[in-house]
Amino acid sequence: MTTLTFVHLRFAARAKQPIRLGRYQGAERLRDALAQVMLRAVCPETYRTQKPAPEHAAVCPACWLLAAETTPGAVRRVYSLVGPQPPIDLLEAGQEFHFTLTLFGEGYRFLPYFVLAAEAMGEVGVGPGRGKFEIRSIQAVHPLRGETAVILAENERVVRPQHLPIGWEDAQDFAARLPVDGEITLQFLSPTRLIDSESLVKAPDFGVIFRRLLERMDDLARQHNGAGRRSAEELASLYTLADQVRLVEQSTHWVDLWGPSSRRGQSTPMGGFVGWAVYRTKDWQPLLPWLILGQGVQVGKLTAKGNGVFQVRTGENNGYWLSQSQVKAMN
Repeated sequence: MTTLTFVHLRFAARAKQPIRLGRYQGAERLRDALAQVMLRAVCPETYRTQKPAPEHAAVCPACWLLAAETTPGAVRRVYSLVGPQPPIDLLEAGQEFHFTLTLFGEGYRFLPYFVLAAEAMGEVGVGPGRGKFEIRSIQAVHPLRGETAVILAENERVVRPQHLPIGWEDAQDFAARLPVDGEITLQFLSPTRLIDSESLVKAPDFGVIFRRLLERMDDLARQHNGAGRRSAEELASLYTLADQVRLVEQSTHWVDLWGPSSRRGQSTPMGGFVGWAVYRTKDWQPLLPWLILGQGVQVGKLTAKGNGVFQVRTGENNGYWLSQSQVKAMN
């Protein structure tokens, strides 16, 4: 099991001007605008010339967005972003769209700052040409229970901090209701970028996917939910089960993307595979709750910029992020 919890904030917005989201770059462009707004509006050290100290990042909401910059590769960001689903290339003026911000563990305490920054970023603009938009409403959503709670109602300015945490018991309950007959399908809705033994993985190998997912969830639980380390014996057991899963069919393709990197000062590769893959094993029971919960966590590199969004399909259950009809429309 895991002590990891998180909250999904679903922002409903409407474009005031044409906005170039660039399909799979939509989350990255939204995230960059959000970070810029928070740094200017919240951080007292906005104009520093050096990276923020860990002590400062621990209490500054803006620098929590950039926490990984203090110790690159060691700190898991307290948030991740899911861009509009299905992905959108160009928004016309008046067109509505949605994006989701996930706050992990104690990151929920910074909810008001994220809400205010999201509204401000609409005025600053997003993407090439800085297309502007307005936030229409904000909801906390719980896809596993089908519940929602209003944080900011349409045509209102009152923020209601609603807490709908998603955790291990929710995943177990949901997994127990799924009709699994030996096969499940994973749908990769945004570029999934995986590294194994310092090499880029361009195929949906289940063992690699599960390892990177479990590592991410364990790191998030330790850093933002105060969890301890998982035993080597339990890790070995779960990895053995994951290695027994077989890929039986797939339809994936690689998407090449490049995005800016403030730390490196140059463009950085963001590409990954999208599509779907079917897997088979004798007993999904020990692994399925991890996959169910992992849908809300994302997997692989650059999740803060919208990568690694996936969902589990078994039978006719509704998708975590998209319905089956929406997925078919993407392909």
